[in-house]
Amino acid sequence: MTDFSKPRGEMIRRLAASVDASDGAAARVLDAMASIPRHLFVEPPLWHRAYADCSLPIGRGQTLSQPATVLACLSSLDPGPSDSMLEIGSGSGYLACLAGRLCGRVTAIETMLDLVHRSRKVIEGLGLSNVHVNYGDGSAGWPSGAPYDCILLSAASRSVHPSLFDQLSEGGRLGAPVKADGGQVLRFFRKTGGIVAEYGEAVPCRFVPLTGRFGSDG
Repeated sequence: MTDFSKPRGEMIRRLAASVDASDGAAARVLDAMASIPRHLFVEPPLWHRAYADCSLPIGRGQTLSQPATVLACLSSLDPGPSDSMLEIGSGSGYLACLAGRLCGRVTAIETMLDLVHRSRKVIEGLGLSNVHVNYGDGSAGWPSGAPYDCILLSAASRSVHPSLFDQLSEGGRLGAPVKADGGQVLRFFRKTGGIVAEYGEAVPCRFVPLTGRFGSDG
């Protein structure tokens, strides 16, 4: 099978039914998801599962997050056309590509060089010149590109490193999966007047552990 437009459309309809029809942020994310072929971010033997609502392996013990989780992350952060975004632990590059459809500049960080090379190749093929994947330790952020309007950790840690909040712009939002009650939840924070406060609802999730100097066992 080489034409995945039908299963991709089914995925979008399924996800759309799970969110409030008046949620403009979710609608924008769904439009981006409709334009990015998810199957390109996994190996061909997994293409037939690419549009199911499940996570998929991408090698090296890493995973491509399930579509519902991706939708929750991006719609809660609600990146706009002029925003800059940092993704820590970009893995396959799928979420970074979606963010590239939503905001002006995306900086992605990945610690595994083979995944960096693979994601760069897909990003180049999609023509997304505003998405840049860097190789390195992003556990304390990527200060050279700061400030960011949105920061997303796509890997789990016990807490959010304080330097990440320092790299947020005024009004900036940050999403992070953190350990809670024996599992993980996505928590979201906004910086207003230099003060960081949590907003929205915590979302149950399961991410691979954040690695690097300030990583943890998630």
